[in-house]
Amino acid sequence: MKHYGTRKGSGVIERRYTAGSPRSYDKGSRTVEAVLSKGSPVERFYGTEVLRIDPSSVNLDRIVTGGVPLLDSHNAYGISGALGRVKKAWFDRNALMGQLAFNDTDEGRKAEGMVSRGEISGISVGYRVNGWEITDGEGRVINPDRVRWDDDDLTFTATDWDLLEASLVAIPADADAVIRNHPGEDRRHIFSARAALQRMRARQTMLNRHIAFGVF
Repeated sequence: MKHYGTRKGSGVIERRYTAGSPRSYDKGSRTVEAVLSKGSPVERFYGTEVLRIDPSSVNLDRIVTGGVPLLDSHNAYGISGALGRVKKAWFDRNALMGQLAFNDTDEGRKAEGMVSRGEISGISVGYRVNGWEITDGEGRVINPDRVRWDDDDLTFTATDWDLLEASLVAIPADADAVIRNHPGEDRRHIFSARAALQRMRARQTMLNRHIAFGVF
């Protein structure tokens, strides 16, 4: 199966919201388990976006080096926004799971208390997409440079993406507002998707003209 989309390293950080589970809170280790992502479909202006959840699609290398922080509402602009880290991650029934460990700081202890008491359970992951697979309404993998029809029913599946951070957020899962662009980050993968759609429509317009005038 062929993949088409952005090149490695040209992605943008995105966010999706899921719900953590206070029942998994461990007071001794000061950790809790959470659903980091289920890859649920999200409607974007250029089509439907999906995260593929499997070991070959998700890069978890940063967890090994302790480089996946747990933040307060994606606040990466100061140390006060650091609440802990993603200690480990694994896959379970098509979901990306994670164990969150809280920092021994005022902010970390405050967040830990709120989670342990069930006062907050929203989890939002920050990620960078490196590669896409684009399919049409029939599920066929397509190449945006060669397609000859105008299709508004496109699905962009992230087949190669990096987990960069996780955040505790006040807003729980919401099917109508699951994506937020990270301010100031590179948005080239969005522009790439939009350009692919524009190329498809331009080709369809040209084909329609050829048909109308009998030119092939």
